[in-house]
Amino acid sequence: MNGNGTVDEGLARCPVGHSAADPTDSEPQAEFFEWLRHMRDNEPVSFDPSNGSWSVFGREEIVHVLSNPNVFVSDLSSITPPHPDYDVFFKGNIAAMDEPRHRQFRQLVNKVFSARYIAGMEERVTRVAAELVDAVAGQERFDFAEAIAFPLPATVIAAILGAEQSDLKLFAQWAELLHTGGASVEGLNNAAKNMRSMNTYIFGQIRKRRADPQDDVISLLIAAEVEGRRLADDEIVGFVGLMLIAGITTTAALIGNIVLSFDRRPEEWARLRADRTLVTQAVEEIMRVRPSFSSFIRMTGEDTELGGQFIPAGSFMKVWISAANRDETYFPDPEHFDIDRTPNRHIGFGQGIHFCIGAPLARLEARIVFDLLLDRYARLTVDRDRPVTFLDTSDMIGASKLPVVAVPAR
Repeated sequence: MNGNGTVDEGLARCPVGHSAADPTDSEPQAEFFEWLRHMRDNEPVSFDPSNGSWSVFGREEIVHVLSNPNVFVSDLSSITPPHPDYDVFFKGNIAAMDEPRHRQFRQLVNKVFSARYIAGMEERVTRVAAELVDAVAGQERFDFAEAIAFPLPATVIAAILGAEQSDLKLFAQWAELLHTGGASVEGLNNAAKNMRSMNTYIFGQIRKRRADPQDDVISLLIAAEVEGRRLADDEIVGFVGLMLIAGITTTAALIGNIVLSFDRRPEEWARLRADRTLVTQAVEEIMRVRPSFSSFIRMTGEDTELGGQFIPAGSFMKVWISAANRDETYFPDPEHFDIDRTPNRHIGFGQGIHFCIGAPLARLEARIVFDLLLDRYARLTVDRDRPVTFLDTSDMIGASKLPVVAVPAR
């Protein structure tokens, strides 16, 4: 890759795609998706000798990785330098747990994130989404990411945590932990300060709920019990921290991808406005074509073979679910955005034991805001006069700045 983020010959490395760009292609970030196709077709299991890591692009190989968590592990603590601020967080980070600890922990948090609880959130989510959409009513041009996509999940998470609205600025700051840090000492130290701030905040919320339980997630996590086991405070800190770090940005990316997916599809937008029964499957197709997480991280827990390649134990691995979701072996005409696609067995929310625990809430938020947008706008397109700022496609697919032009419904 050259200095401006484009791809060198051979498409050997991922086009990062986090800088400002104008989505003038038939699909936003088309270069990135072409790179995925090239790697899937030519190197479904690829080794990078420059850093000793592996990347997996083929759907069959990726499903194998996600379905065998004892071989391809999520707990990277053995290769992560110890740090007190991170150590607290990882005690409750369910995404970085292996069995049997993962199963025990998930049983506890599942008692909180039940289908009944998520269904009960619909009225609250609808109210928040309507307020955000109302706030930009009458504006022909606005930044969709800043006005709606990011504030909605942040406000919803604040509500279910019982937090004050004044804390939303802190939530936005902590959500950036998903993208900051890097390998530099300065980056890690800055990220650690934010992590310490977040941990301290959540510990304080836990103390308040123990003294005065409320109808919120932290109180429910404190009370959750399975076979006599309850969550320790630092486990609650890690789980709530994961909600703040990953839950906001991933759902914001999904909501922003509604606009990016329908920007050049006015006929499909009109079709959805006329038939709202299609909204749910449209959200699923968005998650297939533009999954919020473009990749997951794993490490081999033992020597193994994948796609005809020998991979030694302790190898770092990037699993490109964004490539798997466009594998023509599983999806006819995979580059075509098709809201009628049935079945749609995408793995945008993961697969196996680490299937995203927040998927039902993310789907609920996306469906509700999508319906509201269809109510209010005859068209909602990317503003070609202003640049879009995309998230780093090596981790996520979405936009942190998304200027739009809005045509109100009559």
